[in-house]
Order: sequence, then structure tokens, then C-alpha cells
Amino acid sequence: MSIHYFIMAGFIILSLAVVFFIKHPRRVTVKVGLICWILLSVYFLIEYLVIQKTTAVYQFMVQPMSDLGVTACGTNTYVLAPYDICSPYHLLMNWTFTLTGIVILVGAVYIHPLWPKQRKTRAATILFVIFGLSYAVSGVFPADVHFLWHTLGSLPGMVVQIPALLMIALSIRGSMPKLSLWTALCAVVTSCSLLLLFYQPEFIYLPAGLLQRTLYGSVYLWMAVTAILLWNKKILLNKFLINS
Repeated sequence: MSIHYFIMAGFIILSLAVVFFIKHPRRVTVKVGLICWILLSVYFLIEYLVIQKTTAVYQFMVQPMSDLGVTACGTNTYVLAPYDICSPYHLLMNWTFTLTGIVILVGAVYIHPLWPKQRKTRAATILFVIFGLSYAVSGVFPADVHFLWHTLGSLPGMVVQIPALLMIALSIRGSMPKLSLWTALCAVVTSCSLLLLFYQPEFIYLPAGLLQRTLYGSVYLWMAVTAILLWNKKILLNKFLINS
């Protein structure tokens, strides 16, 4: 296993340590959190660049995102890949998976003070941290290097975002009705994508690759748009932050 993947794991541990020790709400930490979620929009650009550099045909609508992080070229590179894969920029993709997970969890913790002080928002923040960790782990363990850990690490990130979004939507429906509606809409989109993925083995015409990207992409889009909206709400900053 390349040293790069040990460094990725170190970045995850370091990020957890930072958010644990610097968790008291301040304007600077909230801004860091908002910037983290806005940066998620960069993911789509990087994935596009990696796809353009693949030397084996990559079917965006069919193949999973994990194929872009596979470190070896050939067929049967991992259990569920009886087709040809070759992604020369796999290291960039795996770093992107890991860093994406890190900015999700850092953003979730540092944006938390902007939500109403309720059990639902605390639970949602914890679930978003799990969502970020799940995504980060998928970069540390490429599918062809350790398929079991890659799969087990990725599974929570396919589910936990749904209750998190619903809890956020419910907690802000009185104070921020439009943002609540936007959150609920994204929860419906990611839920439908997950449901259709379950049925994909029976209905092979369903585009598994597109469904997986919608499952995650709808959450990234929600986070980026939500961060921009919250940044513009100075009232929220004054209301929920204790220190400047």
C-alpha cells in the first residue's frame, strides 16, 4: 500500500483532532465551515478531469465513482468489476475522496452553531460527520486494494445523510422555511437515488453510475448552496455565535 494512503489516513485523524480541540463557536470557525462546504462544488470538476484522463472506456452513467480510484489497470481489478478499468489519475481521485470527506465533517462541526439548538440538529451534525468519514475512508482504501474495507467504509455514507437532512429540514422550518424546503427536496432526491440503487440489480437498465452520483451529488449541492445562503444571513451569525 502506497505511503500516500497512510498520509491520507493521517489527514483524517488530524482533522478529527482539530475539530475536537477547536470546537468552541467563533466567527472564524463558522466561516471555515462555510468555506469547506462551498468547496464541495470543486469535486465535480476534479472528477470530470480524472474521467477525461482514463485510458480505458469509462461509462459515466453505468460505472461507480470508485472505479476512478482503482490503482491497477485491467479487468477483474476488484470483485464487482469484470470489465476493463484504467485510471492513471487514481491517486488524485482518491485524495479527492479523502479531502471531500474531511471538508464535509469539518464543515458540519463548524456550521453547527448556525442551526437551532435542538437535539435534532446535534444528531444531524453527528450523522454528517459520519457521512464525511465514510467518504474519506473510501479514498484511503481503494476498491482494488482492500475491497472489504472500501465497501464497509462507504456503506454508512449511503444512508446517514437522509435522516440528517430530514432533521435539519424539520428544525428550521419555522425560522428558515425556504431553506427547509430546499433541504427536504434534497432529502427526497438522495432517498429516491438510494432506493433505485437497491433495485438496480433487478432492473439493469437503471443507470447505476448516475444514481450513485445523484445520491452523493445532491448532498454536496445542498451543502454548497446552504453554505452560501447561510453566509449571507448575518442575522444568523449574530444570533448563534457567542464570541466574535
